[in-house]
Amino acid sequence: METGATQQTLRDDLLWLLRRPSVTGEEAALCDDLRSRIGELPGWDVERAANNLVVTRSEPDPSRERIVLAGHLDTVPEPANGLPVRVESGRVYGRGATDMKAGDAVMLSLLERFPWAESDLEPVFVFYEREEGPFPENGLETVFSRMPRVLEAGLALLLEPTEGALEVGCIGTAQVGVTFRGSPAHSARPWLGRNALTMAGGLLAELHARRTEEVETPETGGLTFYEVLTATLARGGTATNVVPDEFWVNVNHRFAPGRGEDHVRETFETLLEGHDAGYEILDLAPSSPVALDAPLVQRLIQPTKDAPALEVRPKQAWTDVARFAERGVPATNFGPGIPAQAHQEAEYTELRLLSRCHEHLERFLGSGATGV
Repeated sequence: METGATQQTLRDDLLWLLRRPSVTGEEAALCDDLRSRIGELPGWDVERAANNLVVTRSEPDPSRERIVLAGHLDTVPEPANGLPVRVESGRVYGRGATDMKAGDAVMLSLLERFPWAESDLEPVFVFYEREEGPFPENGLETVFSRMPRVLEAGLALLLEPTEGALEVGCIGTAQVGVTFRGSPAHSARPWLGRNALTMAGGLLAELHARRTEEVETPETGGLTFYEVLTATLARGGTATNVVPDEFWVNVNHRFAPGRGEDHVRETFETLLEGHDAGYEILDLAPSSPVALDAPLVQRLIQPTKDAPALEVRPKQAWTDVARFAERGVPATNFGPGIPAQAHQEAEYTELRLLSRCHEHLERFLGSGATGV
């Protein structure tokens, strides 16, 4: 299927997106321009809810299985010294180049150039806001509540950075606040109080030395996920001459598919044995099953006469595949960004990955109709 997409057009689509800054909470201008651009295309309907766009064909074929292609519009802020948008030696630099405007560019190209009349799949494109922000504010929640038909799909494909591999499932994440409580005293007479900060020393040392836990279970599809506990924030004390009576530390717990809140609680009950501390789960995002048995996932993996089978890896991060999976939609990650480049000071992706990802999706979307 000839689409007219080239590495140059993919580059231009990515540059178009990068030149429209869209830090979390500031996606409106990009959403406006994207709606205007897509709205000029014949044969497509665009619906908007807040700064989220759902794009469908004007005359969908109800006999076709529906596939959702989803990408978030927001990025983290630029570094303090800026990150100029530029192309150098086959790399495209800019905030969001990897996470995840490269994926958005592939989506935009497929929307504008792929011959959908020749596919056996019915597309739904979702461009959404606030993925990088707090879990409850994610734009997909608005999409699901206002346009629930998006969830009537055989597969949700998130074009998150995977470097052209298929990254299945995702780890869950919990933010857990651990609090040590002592009693204040003058720092010249510390024996009259209990220092909550130094009470936490043993736990902090344990977290520092703790090894990752490898998890391979039926729920992980035989793939190895890594569970980690990471201290990320801390606060305590009221003055330089007062023994602190409270010390608080945030511990980020990442856990494997098939595990959830009960596992988090069990982990922290065990972790805090022997420590005079309590804990509270402040935020929790669920893990996602690997969905390897879903027919469209198998079709996506399969080799063709023009390309080998996709490499399959576990998603050692949290993504919105978990939101789709929680609502009964098989979901997986496949995109042209480079995971190690996400949020980096000089974030970039590579043009070859844009082309490779786009070409594989062309083959996937056309294979059912052509019998490849």
